[in-house]
Amino acid sequence: MAKNAPTHPGLTLFTETGARKYLTAQERGAFLEAVARLESPTDRTFCETIFWTGCRPAEALSLTALHIDIADALIVVPSVKKRGENKGRHFRSIPVPRAFIKRLDRTHGLQALQKLKTGGQFQRLWTMSRTTAWKRMRAVMALAGITGPHACAKGLRHSYGVHAAMCNIPETRIKKWLGHASLRTTEIYLDLASPEDRKLARRMWSAGHDL
Repeated sequence: MAKNAPTHPGLTLFTETGARKYLTAQERGAFLEAVARLESPTDRTFCETIFWTGCRPAEALSLTALHIDIADALIVVPSVKKRGENKGRHFRSIPVPRAFIKRLDRTHGLQALQKLKTGGQFQRLWTMSRTTAWKRMRAVMALAGITGPHACAKGLRHSYGVHAAMCNIPETRIKKWLGHASLRTTEIYLDLASPEDRKLARRMWSAGHDL
């Protein structure tokens, strides 16, 4: 059941009817399995980038070889939500599995691009439009058997935040990795049942029923 709506109506992980806007752990696994079945290597790396970083599709589309730190397995994501003097100049470093960095390097030739001095290092890793990117994500969701309001790129981004919160990642790190301007936005992920909640509830379920 949906939690009580926060002060700002947009800050919620549920629709007005109580439907989830995020993927469950099982759905996240199904999504990753579906990505592995895609024929296009670049489609696979695009979808995986959003899976492992929780970034927005527009942010993924802005990535170049120079945004990938191969040695430290980091992806430096330019934030598309910043305005004013910070627009285009705000970045956040997000750690990802080294195995994924290796796939990115093999697929896009990152090391070769990073050594270029003729502008090739500024070439975007994916040249698809935003509309095409959203369609790609929805197609993978369908391939994974995921339907509903959460079967989209935003649903995958929300699931990143939920998964991080369930793994007890500090809210300040979740805020940084997702590029939130305020902790108030990050707190929606902390409001879901945590592993500690389940432990406490299990203790209650196993107790006597003296009503």
